[in-house]
Amino acid sequence: MDLRLCIFSVFKYIPISGYDVFVKRLIQILFGIFLLTFPLSMRWVVYESASYRFGHFNPWVTGFVYLPEVLLLGTFVLWVIQKRKNEQEIDFKSKVLWIVFGLFAANAFLVTLIQGDPFLGALFILRLFEGLIVFWLITDRILLPQQTVTFLLFGAMIQIVWGYAQFRLNHSLGLGLLGESFLGPDVLGVAKLDLANGFRQIRAYGSFLHPNILAAYLLIIFFIGLNYLKRRGVLLWAALFSLGLYLTHSRAAMLAGGTGLILYFIFAKAKTLSFKKSVIMAVGLALIVVNAWFFVNSSLIRVSDVSWQERLTQNQESFALWKKKPFGFGVSNYTLKLERIAPTKLQPWDFQPVHNTFFLTLNEVGAQGFALLVVFLFILFSNFWQTANATPAMVLLLLAPFDHYLWDSFAGLILVALAAGFFALENQEPIGGPIVSPIVDPIVGPIGDPIGDPTGAPTDPQLISYR
Repeated sequence: MDLRLCIFSVFKYIPISGYDVFVKRLIQILFGIFLLTFPLSMRWVVYESASYRFGHFNPWVTGFVYLPEVLLLGTFVLWVIQKRKNEQEIDFKSKVLWIVFGLFAANAFLVTLIQGDPFLGALFILRLFEGLIVFWLITDRILLPQQTVTFLLFGAMIQIVWGYAQFRLNHSLGLGLLGESFLGPDVLGVAKLDLANGFRQIRAYGSFLHPNILAAYLLIIFFIGLNYLKRRGVLLWAALFSLGLYLTHSRAAMLAGGTGLILYFIFAKAKTLSFKKSVIMAVGLALIVVNAWFFVNSSLIRVSDVSWQERLTQNQESFALWKKKPFGFGVSNYTLKLERIAPTKLQPWDFQPVHNTFFLTLNEVGAQGFALLVVFLFILFSNFWQTANATPAMVLLLLAPFDHYLWDSFAGLILVALAAGFFALENQEPIGGPIVSPIVDPIVGPIGDPIGDPTGAPTDPQLISYR
C-alpha cells in the first residue's frame, strides 16, 4: 500500500478528540526538542554577497539559516493550525505592547531597505518573529513552566559536559555536524587563555559560536530554573552551572551572574512590591546613565588590558557612526558601514560589530527605533513586573553592555525571548513550593499532563570574535 494512503487511513479513524490530543502532544514534543537543540549551531549559508568583502569570510555580513529555527517554524505552524481548528485566538496579553513591537520591526525593516542590505534585514526580521514565537509558546503554556524548565536544564547539562570535555582535551570533539566550531590552542580566532610557559588553554564553547554566548546561556537558564527547583536541587545545579561558567572564563558573565544573585535574593526577600519596583527602576536608570556616558566619553579612557581597550575603541567608532547616521543604517549592516568611518585601515578581523548591544541597536535602527524599543520594554515591565521572575531579564540587561550576541545572533535572540517569556508568565510558583524538580522527576512522564483532558485544559494553575 502507498505510504501516504496508509498514513491517511490511520488518521481517518482517529476520533476528533484523540486527534486533537495527538497534535497537541506533537506540538509539545517538537517544542521540547527545540528547547534542547537551539544551542546547536547547525547552519547553512543562504546569502554571501559581501561575505569576503574584507579579505576573508566575515559572518556578520553573511546570511544563515539554522536547523533549530526550521523546527521552531514547523512547531508554530502546527500551533496556529490547532488554534484555528479550535477557534481559539492568540493571547496577545497587551495589544499596545505588540503594536509597539510591530512599529519597531517595521522601522528596522524600512531603515534597512533604504540605507542597508535588505536581505540581511529580512533575515533579522525573521529572527525577531522567531523570538516572538518562543514568547507566545511559553506564555500560552504549550508545556507547563516546570516542563519547559526541565528541557532547558537538561539542555544546559549537555552543554556543560560538552564544554568540560573541550576544556579538558584542549580541542574540539569533532562534532562539526552538530555545529561545533573547530577548536584548538593554535587555531586562529579561537578564544583562549595565555598561561605560564607559553601554554594556551582554549575556553569552553559547547556547541555555541563563542564562550561568551555559552556563558550567557548558562546564566539565563540557571536564573529561570531557580524558581522551579526544589530546595534540595538548587545547590547541585548551582555547582554545575558554576563549573560551566568557570570553563567559559567570561568575565562579563561572572560579573552579571554575581549581580544577578544579589538581585535574586533582594527580590526573594522584598517585603513590598514597591521595593521590588524601585530596585528594578534603579538598575535600569544606572544602566542608562553609565552606557550614555561611555557612548560619548570612551575616547577619554585608556586601559592596559588589550581586550577592554579594543571595546573602548569600538565605542568611539559606534559614536562616530551614529553622528553620521542618527536615524540608523539598517540591521546587520554595522560591519558594512564601519569601513567608511575608520580613521585608519582596519585588519580583516577588526570588521565586527561594536561589543555593546545598546550601541549596536542604536546604530542600526536609529534613535527612533531605539526609542520604540525602550517603550516596548517599559510596557512589558509595567504589565508584568508584579508577578514576574525578573532576575533573568535583569541579567540580560547587565550582559548587554559587554557584547553584541543578544542582538545579532540566533541563539542570543532566543535567550532574550526566553527571559521575556518567563517575565510575562503570570502566576509564578513560589520559590521552594511543591513543583516538579528535573532532578527527581522523569522528563517524559509529565509531558502529556496538560493535555490529558481532550479539551486541552492545563492541569496546573565557524568562529566569531566575541571578546
